[in-house]
Amino acid sequence: MVRNWIEELSKYADDHTSSEGDLLRELERKTYLSALSPQMLSGKLQGRLLSMLSKLVQPNFVLDIGTFTGYSCISLLDGFGEDGLMYTIDVNDDYEHIRSEFFNRHPKRGQIKQLLGNAIDIIPTLDVEAWDIVFIDANKQAYLDYYQLVKNKIRKGGLLIVDNVLWSGKVLDSNKDLDTKIIDDLNKLIVNEGLFETVLMPVRDGISISIKK
Repeated sequence: MVRNWIEELSKYADDHTSSEGDLLRELERKTYLSALSPQMLSGKLQGRLLSMLSKLVQPNFVLDIGTFTGYSCISLLDGFGEDGLMYTIDVNDDYEHIRSEFFNRHPKRGQIKQLLGNAIDIIPTLDVEAWDIVFIDANKQAYLDYYQLVKNKIRKGGLLIVDNVLWSGKVLDSNKDLDTKIIDDLNKLIVNEGLFETVLMPVRDGISISIKK
């Protein structure tokens, strides 16, 4: 019998990662019961990684592109002080009732600014001088556009975090579909443009963490 090392190691990693807390556990359950594509949820391992990065940076301004049901947003709140502000954008209002319910139950609910619409249109209107953290996890075909909109507004030492950068391994395909090609192009651009120092990690569907030089 061939052992499924990936599943076993993923479970081992989850089992040896600190608890995400009751609110996020409940949000994950509700997402899997309610959403058509619940696998889009960040989940415990990635969520704890986002939480740890936020605690290290202690951000004042965070931009979360792609709210979904709010798991990544809530995870990134962990490093906030009293003055931190989270701007989270989603084009889809199907799950607004879920994210609103869980945001309203969070002690830092007053520091979350939910924005509904196309992030490409909304980002230029935000009156923020510099971002401490930007997390990209939305429309894959717009990844390059998101990057161009935020790269110069991330402060020195700030973080750019991009999800789904391995895209189920399709970045290795010789004949890439459009989504995969754009993700691959962005991965290459971030490394080669020289604005960031980057580590691409095979966590879940791949996550890249880049610090602004």
